[in-house]
Amino acid sequence: MPTQLLTMLAYQLPELLAASLVLALLRIRTRTGAPGRRLAVAGALVVLLASLLRLLASLGQGWVLARGMADGGESLGTWLALYSAAVMLFALASAVGLALLGWGALRAISAAGARAA
Repeated sequence: MPTQLLTMLAYQLPELLAASLVLALLRIRTRTGAPGRRLAVAGALVVLLASLLRLLASLGQGWVLARGMADGGESLGTWLALYSAAVMLFALASAVGLALLGWGALRAISAAGARAA
């Protein structure tokens, strides 16, 4: 089981690190009222939260599989279908967060272009 836990963490680690890095950079490198900052921060938070929830769902799925195999797997299919639906929703939330992050960046670029002109 410890190997499975590390594997599940390894799958989510790049996204967790990237979202954390973006949040840190937004906090350090941008002004509070900068155009698009609020959207970018919201997007990065959504990506980070979705990634954490996907990690928890993966851990729960591993636990259900381990328990289901020990108990004979009576309702294993139902639980796996629920976990699959949850992971799909978390992936959708992560995509929405990425869209918000891009939208915030676009607003910041547009504002910088308007100031330069």
